[in-house]
Amino acid sequence: MRTITLPTLLIAVAMARAGSAHPQTDDAPAEVAAPAADTTQPRTPKWGLTTALGVGGSGGEFSELLKTPISGDFNIFRNTAAWRYGLGISFSSFTMKEPYQAEKEWGFQQTYLFATRMFGHEGGVRPYLQLRGGLARLHPRSELFDFSPPPTEAGASPTKPSNGFSVGVLPGVEIPLNRKLALDVSGMFNYFHVSDYDLSPVGLPPKSSGSTYEARFGLRWHPDDGWPSGPPGPDAPARQRDAWGVSKNLGWAIGEDLAINWIASGVNEYVRNANFNQISPRSWWSNLENGLNYDDNDFKTNQLIHPFNGTTYYNSGRANGFGYWESSAFAIGGAFFWECCGETHPMAFNDLVSTSLGGIAWGEAAYRLSSEILDNQAQGKGRFFKEVAGLLIDPIRGLNRALSGRWGEVHDNPVESLDWRPKDKTVLWMTGVRIAGQGDSISNNTKTYPYMALDHEFGSVFDNDRRKPFDSFDMSAQFSAGDAHPLTEWMLRGDLYSKPLGDSGSYVFALVQHFDYENNVAYQFGNQSFGPSFYARYKLSDTFNLKLRFDGLAILSLLSAVNADYSFLANVPNREEFRKYDYGPGLGAQAEAHLTRHGRPFFFAQYRFHWVSVTNGSIFDKGDIVNGKVTLEDGSSANHYLQQVEGRLFVPVFRGLGLGADVFEFLRKSRYGSPLLKDVDQRHPEARIYVAWTP
Repeated sequence: MRTITLPTLLIAVAMARAGSAHPQTDDAPAEVAAPAADTTQPRTPKWGLTTALGVGGSGGEFSELLKTPISGDFNIFRNTAAWRYGLGISFSSFTMKEPYQAEKEWGFQQTYLFATRMFGHEGGVRPYLQLRGGLARLHPRSELFDFSPPPTEAGASPTKPSNGFSVGVLPGVEIPLNRKLALDVSGMFNYFHVSDYDLSPVGLPPKSSGSTYEARFGLRWHPDDGWPSGPPGPDAPARQRDAWGVSKNLGWAIGEDLAINWIASGVNEYVRNANFNQISPRSWWSNLENGLNYDDNDFKTNQLIHPFNGTTYYNSGRANGFGYWESSAFAIGGAFFWECCGETHPMAFNDLVSTSLGGIAWGEAAYRLSSEILDNQAQGKGRFFKEVAGLLIDPIRGLNRALSGRWGEVHDNPVESLDWRPKDKTVLWMTGVRIAGQGDSISNNTKTYPYMALDHEFGSVFDNDRRKPFDSFDMSAQFSAGDAHPLTEWMLRGDLYSKPLGDSGSYVFALVQHFDYENNVAYQFGNQSFGPSFYARYKLSDTFNLKLRFDGLAILSLLSAVNADYSFLANVPNREEFRKYDYGPGLGAQAEAHLTRHGRPFFFAQYRFHWVSVTNGSIFDKGDIVNGKVTLEDGSSANHYLQQVEGRLFVPVFRGLGLGADVFEFLRKSRYGSPLLKDVDQRHPEARIYVAWTP
């Protein structure tokens, strides 16, 4: 399943907002409530959200073919006295009249501005009148309207859309349930005009206009005012705030979580012209009825882009004052909402896992890394570039800082070091060459790639005086020019829970979350997993300040992805791509030894084993090949046994600058369940030589 990311849009909005920020010096310390504002007068909420479902009939030219519109929309608005002004997006669909009633529906997407006149703010029933107008896009899903020749790009729509405008009138009433929530009951008359659409496949002349009338039922919600949370000042409401002074704001967090999906759907439809975004309540219900499946997207999409999208869901919570566990709910909710309601493709179990769990790990790491860069006391150009860097690492947080005024205002930094600048951390920047081979020797089919890499250890599982999730975590990133993709490695390991064993401070037990992404010409491996870990450290020499650390980890994988060998045998209808990797749960173990000198890395060795039991292969479900052919139920049942061995030596030359060398080997033994599929052994040796710097 494909989604589209929005960093460029977020950066543009944040920079525009940053230019209007004004310095401010007052702030409240972390975890301390700001001074209470005057609450003697009722406050009119500044912002609100509405959502509604509608069903009705059609009129105009298109009513000769289209009937029974069903719609679902999402709006955000701002209150100004008796008026509300806002932006909304509506996802609708029509079915076709006989004899085409069994064909797939027509998607009808509208993106609009609206103004609502309220005729009362008191009482049990509050009438209103809304006017809306904006862009309209009519897009059939029926194969009757496929154009020829079909699109060459996987995932592109085989039917042509028609663009235009729409205007609507909505009389309605609100029935308050409490101070923030109200039922919304309304009717709608909507007129639309699009470019002429060729209806010759159903024996009709071209049409360009139509209308709908609907009965609608929904909710209006006024969340917390002050969106998003700005620096606490003398007039700020009394609220608990996180270490960065951000108060919890459920409304803004949910609004951002939903908006990420709505914007992605709109961009996929208008910009990419994708074949999976003609969504409506019909597709939502269909997806919920059909349940979870597996998709056939490429490795990078499923194992990297989806987890990145999950970081935006996660940080819609984290950047609005919520902690790790609460923000995890936003990641899971955003991922599920996209799978059920963001596309017409069936819901994908693999996407749900990689987006949510990958987004949680990546999102928390991004939040911590941006915290290491941001400085609320900085000013001038230094402040600007810190904020830009923080925005690139954590786009949702950067956007919120810009919208709230935190981007440019001077206020307090966090008190605890683990929320800002950890006392214990290790950074190793590397740049050099990777020399990779195939088979028994590195000299076989040798390829050389220039590369850059970053290893970062945040906090210390031994010495941290606090033990919240990811107060200690490790990350590793590798970029290689000329390889399959520029980002060849992105790996995270964060402690969710840790407890010292004994009084010496030398032994620790922890529960760890893992995120693994390895993608190069030779092999692919992606993994979402958890497991217990044991850490031990020893001081070898006071004179040379040598310390040795051992890490032992057990890995329980919910879903792993491994490169496979027989995807070309797949015979699956409506396939867009040949998925070249297998999916399945698994078990693993990892052992590491770290030798440091004066707190800097000197020697490192690692061994990792992983077993993957394939439950959904590159030929899809488990089964046997019959008479040399793959049937719809057949697939590549397999067991993959993976091993990775790595050694590193870093020799300082001048202060933190030095030379380093790595040796690495990847081994894969794949044992396929069908006698017609040959077992495969793969070996990939590699060496890296580089210049490195550690502060």
